[in-house]
Amino acid sequence: MSYEQIAEMYGVTKGAVYWQLQASGQTKKRPDHKRFIPWTVKAEHAHARPVMMLRLLSRQENGDESIPDVKLRMLTKWLGEVKAADVVVCYDRGMPPNPASPSTGGFYYSKRRPEDGDSIIRFNPDDEKKPASDAPKTLDSPTAGQ
Repeated sequence: MSYEQIAEMYGVTKGAVYWQLQASGQTKKRPDHKRFIPWTVKAEHAHARPVMMLRLLSRQENGDESIPDVKLRMLTKWLGEVKAADVVVCYDRGMPPNPASPSTGGFYYSKRRPEDGDSIIRFNPDDEKKPASDAPKTLDSPTAGQ
């Protein structure tokens, strides 16, 4: 039975069904990717290549041994490309399509700065608090083909 069907049966919301199941230990633990994906990502950006690779990196760093070999090879290749281009992954909900996210925008690559250290991402918590602007965004330092 789906959460929706159970909710309908008992006259509650799907969220209430999930909460009860979670409280009783009946749900799977959701992975926490906040270390590599600290942003609140719009649904339309959730399948951009950079965020998918960051999820894989998070899974790998958390010891997930169920990652298929082909995905590990994709991750290794992507990490090599990012390192060779000397860039970090950034996110802006209002970023238009660009080389990092050609279909939907949102994610983009920016040249690494000294303050980035060894991080693969650049995250400014203050940017999360700003409302998305309709004004066109420009890339800091785009990398072709990334």
